[in-house]
Amino acid sequence: MPLSGKHFETEMMTRLQRGEHLVLYGPRGSGKSTLLGKLHTRFARAGIPCALSTATAHLDDITRVFARAYPYVDTANMPRRKARARLRMAADANEGVLLLDHVTDVSTAMIGFLRRLRGGIAGVLLAVDVDKEIDGQRLRHRNLGTFSLPMPSASTRRLQELFRDYCADYRIPPIPPNQERQIIRAARGRLGWIVECTRLMSQRRYWRDLILQASLLCVDTEITLRQGHLNLLPPDMEQPVK
Repeated sequence: MPLSGKHFETEMMTRLQRGEHLVLYGPRGSGKSTLLGKLHTRFARAGIPCALSTATAHLDDITRVFARAYPYVDTANMPRRKARARLRMAADANEGVLLLDHVTDVSTAMIGFLRRLRGGIAGVLLAVDVDKEIDGQRLRHRNLGTFSLPMPSASTRRLQELFRDYCADYRIPPIPPNQERQIIRAARGRLGWIVECTRLMSQRRYWRDLILQASLLCVDTEITLRQGHLNLLPPDMEQPVK
């Protein structure tokens, strides 16, 4: 399935609208959540039932997002199994799309329920954080979707454009070309990495006498994406850079 560049988002939307089930995998910060947000907006504007789960670890998470896609279906005060059956009937009459972000666990119950949504009932996109290609290949053996595909890497030019745009938005002082190249290389094609990097870079703790500590910034960005926000420098350095 040749999906890349400008056509990636449109092709994903087309396949989901046909009721296909897809697994999108890639490292943290590669832009998966941004893509799901864009797809959610486009489906909503097109009047197609759609809902987005920002974290998916249990069948109940899928049930909740399914209910948000069909808010007119009354599922209050009824067993979850009955609620899912009622929602499935609504989707059978008016096909929708479920966007499941940050899938951290996939139980047998989740797989079984998603299989029952195939065949023109609901398109499903599962986004999974995978840092190694071999882990992405293992997803193909779980039969989670019709296709498992990697999130495409952004070009160096696109990364540079985004980096400079965000630097301008944050009013960050001019960055020497060698440090910009270091940051772009560290991003490894991940647009989300650049977004997080520039957010951190706006903080004073990454500057010494108006000189950017690029190496520390790159390390901290990677840790932030992988493990959450960690402070590597003392609290008195937290003020925004000016």
